[in-house]
Amino acid sequence: MAENQDFEIELVHQTHASCVGKFRLTTGTDDPRRCVLTVKCELGEFQATEWNYFDALCLIREELEPSGWRPRCYGACEDVYPSNMCRDMGRGMVAYRNQIGRPAEQEHLVETFATSSEIEPASVEQQRAFFQRWLSSPR
Repeated sequence: MAENQDFEIELVHQTHASCVGKFRLTTGTDDPRRCVLTVKCELGEFQATEWNYFDALCLIREELEPSGWRPRCYGACEDVYPSNMCRDMGRGMVAYRNQIGRPAEQEHLVETFATSSEIEPASVEQQRAFFQRWLSSPR
């Protein structure tokens, strides 16, 4: 990634309250291969560093979840998960929208930080459990 990327993503609370989070994607200062995600919102500032942005998003989601908050973006959907190639070559910026019994194909790719009113964010644990069910399903 040559330069910073910024996204405004709604954070939703289990009580249906919401606030806007400013998400900034940068690279590590010591190692430009590292992916740094910073989220600023009325809840505070959160930062995670990982080898890809999807995993960095998961770390921040795990920080937000105990207080009932989740980002409304495709990267937080129960049925969205990146392949190893998406993680390695795409730095976790895209992931597959999986469906039980259906193979993952290019047309099922979504942008991790894209938003939509149809999104119902899930917990990181729910997302990982769905991915394991999808992996086990006949396709």
